[in-house]
Amino acid sequence: MKENITEQSLIDFLTAILRVEGEITLYDFKKRVAESFELTEYDMSFSKTRPNERMYEQRCRNLNCHRNFPSNLISYENQVFKSRF
Repeated sequence: MKENITEQSLIDFLTAILRVEGEITLYDFKKRVAESFELTEYDMSFSKTRPNERMYEQRCRNLNCHRNFPSNLISYENQVFKSRF
């Protein structure tokens, strides 16, 4: 059974991307998530609070809002995640 994508799995994925590429825009990150994860029906459903966004996209955006990523390793400015390692 597939599980809904979590912020922690997104952080792990983001960290792996940044270790190789150094930076990624929020737009490109959301695109890579859609291509790389087997998203559930819930992940693909539209957000009730952001009707133009799917739930997985909202979780990607929430990484910055919630500041759940390790700020000593990742920075976020002008819709770009950047490596600090």
